[in-house]
Amino acid sequence: MTCFVPWLHMHQPPIWHNNRQTGNLEKMLSGDRNSEEGWNAQWFAQAYKNPARYAQQLSQAGKHPRMIVDYSGVLLEELAHLSENGTFANLQVDGEPIGDLIALWRHVLENYPEAIEFAGSAYSHCYFPATPERDWQAQIETWQQVFQDLFGEAALRRVKGFWLPEMGMTGEPQQAIKLVRLLKRCGYEWLILPTSALEMPEDWTTPELENQVHELEITADGETERMLCVVRDTEMGIRQQSGHNADGCLNDIRYRSRVFSEKGISTPPLIVPTSDGENGNVMMFEYFRNTFVPLVHQMSELPDIEMATASEYIAKYLPETPTRVRLKATGGSWIGGHQSWNEGDRRQGILREIDELSREVAALNPAEFRESEFEEIRRLLLVCETSCFVYWNAEFWFNQADLFLGKLRGRVKQFEVV
Repeated sequence: MTCFVPWLHMHQPPIWHNNRQTGNLEKMLSGDRNSEEGWNAQWFAQAYKNPARYAQQLSQAGKHPRMIVDYSGVLLEELAHLSENGTFANLQVDGEPIGDLIALWRHVLENYPEAIEFAGSAYSHCYFPATPERDWQAQIETWQQVFQDLFGEAALRRVKGFWLPEMGMTGEPQQAIKLVRLLKRCGYEWLILPTSALEMPEDWTTPELENQVHELEITADGETERMLCVVRDTEMGIRQQSGHNADGCLNDIRYRSRVFSEKGISTPPLIVPTSDGENGNVMMFEYFRNTFVPLVHQMSELPDIEMATASEYIAKYLPETPTRVRLKATGGSWIGGHQSWNEGDRRQGILREIDELSREVAALNPAEFRESEFEEIRRLLLVCETSCFVYWNAEFWFNQADLFLGKLRGRVKQFEVV
């Protein structure tokens, strides 16, 4: 038996537009609908609906779809806002209104909870290796609060896995131990990591590293911490985003299964390709029709392949003593290294200012403010840590960081004066 589940990652950054904070999707939708940006925006909205939409359709047809998704907290908030203010009700794609996305997701999570596994993430899609440690807990817990407010406590209890934004994992052992311990305290049981963050054990093949659930072991200063980790199938993730059809997907799954068989590994593989869920024509137009739906329809006829979410796999197939893996000293990300978030004068300047303001916010006494005032400052700090502001190495996004940092600086000084 071989287990397989696709993973779609969803995020849109916050943006400072028309002298107020909004979401990038809302900004794109507010312009000319016939422009390239306006045209893309409507299909992005459809992409955020697609997992729930197809999970419902396939489940109602008697099929057994399986998928893992993660949505950043700021994106969930934006989808809720656009669902509530009528934007989505009045937005038609392919002749069908987008409608209330949050209501649809709530319905799917309540009625077909086995079809889609939600993974937790950071509220503002921060890059953990470049984010002050003092803010990690707020990033994680704020996402949980947003998710619970939208979908309920029962849905949050089913969120067992964690997506590190950009799949960014530090290789510094003490930091890694702190992060893993924090995730476990927040109720997470496993996380997904990129191959680039892990040491390749001697005599292993890439499928052995990428297609098993391992126990990540981290040791520093005489302390050891462990956590289950799923590993991204890198090649299949790239192909998923570039147009991997159902037949090609099945061929790759069977190749990985043969590797396990030839190596004498009795534990079933778990193959998890991950990709953005909205970026590019494939994910907007082709993925569900050409890949996901045909795969789900074929599953009942394939005795050697099973669709299973990561938590289902762990409950059903994880051996009592999982294989053990360790982090590389450099850590890693979904694109390999950390340079796209921390190299260059502008990036370094922004990261320094975030750290300075983070210290100032941490020094504030919440008891001295109304709860809403302090929450506004705290959320603004988390938004300043959005990875997109530094990742793109573009003046527009650097300026976005400056605008949000300036707003936060003003709010902190206002309360310091008071």
